Amino acid sequence: MSDFHPLVQTLATNIRVTFSALPGIKPLTGNLIESMGTVNGVVDDEKLLIHNEFFKCPGLRKIHLETARLGNLDILHCVFFPDSRYDLPIFGADIVASPAGVGAAIVDISPVTGLSHSITSKLSKIKYTFKEVRALPLWGDEIFSPYCKFVRLKNKKEEDDFASMVQDYLDVFTHELMENVEKGPYQSHWTDIMRRFDGQLWYCKQQRKNDKTRGILAKCFDEEWADKYLNNVLFDDPKTPPSHGMS
Repeated sequence: MSDFHPLVQTLATNIRVTFSALPGIKPLTGNLIESMGTVNGVVDDEKLLIHNEFFKCPGLRKIHLETARLGNLDILHCVFFPDSRYDLPIFGADIVASPAGVGAAIVDISPVTGLSHSITSKLSKIKYTFKEVRALPLWGDEIFSPYCKFVRLKNKKEEDDFASMVQDYLDVFTHELMENVEKGPYQSHWTDIMRRFDGQLWYCKQQRKNDKTRGILAKCFDEEWADKYLNNVLFDDPKTPPSHGMS
C-alpha cells in the first residue's frame, strides 16, 4: 500500500517506529482481531480496503493502527488505549486525504479523568499554525482535550507541520507511558482506577456515535457488521480491571 497519500504513509511509518520501540510490545491476538487484518468491500461502486494492525504492551491494552482506502480517499486512524490500572490518557490521530488534499486531520491526547500537569505543560508549548481549523463533532465535545487539533491542511508545509505535531504529541504520550510503566500497575487507589475505567468507557461510547463511519461500513457490508466493527474493533470497551492482587 505504498501508493497511499504521502501524509498517510509518513504518519503510519512514524507511528510504527514509535510503538515498535515500546518495551514488551507484542501483537494483540484473538479470533476477531486476527480476522480483521485485511477487509475488502464495495461502497457505491467504490472499492473499500482496510488494513488493521493491533498491538499491546505494558500500560496499553491496545494499539490500533488502521490504514484504509475508499475510492480516492486515503484514511489513517490510530488510537493508543491505556490499561486503566495505569494513570494514562488516550492518544488518537486520524486523517482523511484525497488527491485534492487533506480534508480532515485530527490529533489529541484525550483525558479519561483529566490530564497530568506534566502532559498539559508540554502540550501547551507545542505551537503550530494552520489556516483552517475545523469544528469538532458534537459527540466529541466531551471527550477531547483543549489541546485537540482538528484542521484542514492547505499545502505541503501544513502537511509536514501536522506530521511533526503528531510526533510531538506521541512523544509526550510515550514519555508519560514509560514513567507510569516504571512505577507498575496499581499505583492509584482502586476508586481512581475505576474512574479511569469509566472514563475510557465514556470515550468509546462517544466515539461510536460517529454516524459517518457507521454509514460507510453499513453500506459496504450491513448494519450488523458495522456495529461489530465499531463495537469490537474500533472502539471496544475495556475489560473491568482485576482488583489488586488478582490476575
